[in-house]
Amino acid sequence: MTNRRIALFAAVLVFSTQLVCAQGAPLAPQGLDGLAARATLHSDLTFDESMLHAASQIMPDEDRPIIAKLHSITVHNFKYSAVGYDPAALEAVRAQYAGHGWSHLVAKQTHPPAEPAASTAAATPTVAPAATPLKPFDPTRTDVWVRMDHGNFDGMVVLVANTRTVNVVVIDGMISPLDLLHLRGILGIPKFGGDLTNRE
Repeated sequence: MTNRRIALFAAVLVFSTQLVCAQGAPLAPQGLDGLAARATLHSDLTFDESMLHAASQIMPDEDRPIIAKLHSITVHNFKYSAVGYDPAALEAVRAQYAGHGWSHLVAKQTHPPAEPAASTAAATPTVAPAATPLKPFDPTRTDVWVRMDHGNFDGMVVLVANTRTVNVVVIDGMISPLDLLHLRGILGIPKFGGDLTNRE
């Protein structure tokens, strides 16, 4: 076998292996029991195709074509008290989508608001209402992974976590990142960290 044929064979083998890995990449996360262990509230909700079709009838017209491309949406919601979740359990979920046909599309972290300059604060004193104490800042991290099949997105996982809440959303279907922006805030899909956009 010539060097050229060997190189061609190797390229085809690598491409085929990547394609098989992408098609075989698991969609649903494993090991969610680790997140549930410390949760004060844990709920799982799945919308199958028939439920999505029924829900789309009362949605805005622009959202209906997106819903028609989906097979299911599964939402895992965990709420915690002051103890919080086990960080290792959360990282174990994230690690499942490192490679294996998945691409990490978004990693977004909210940051505390900037403090006003001391001179400005002194020049314009304000009196805060005594009955409304400031809410402590709770950083939120949002991760979005997508799975590709023949150049199309055929699955997406969204993980939104702060110290008191973890949401894992598994979307099965030909959905694009732009489609996801349309769906945030409905069907159990949370808004992203720092997302102040309101749906009309």
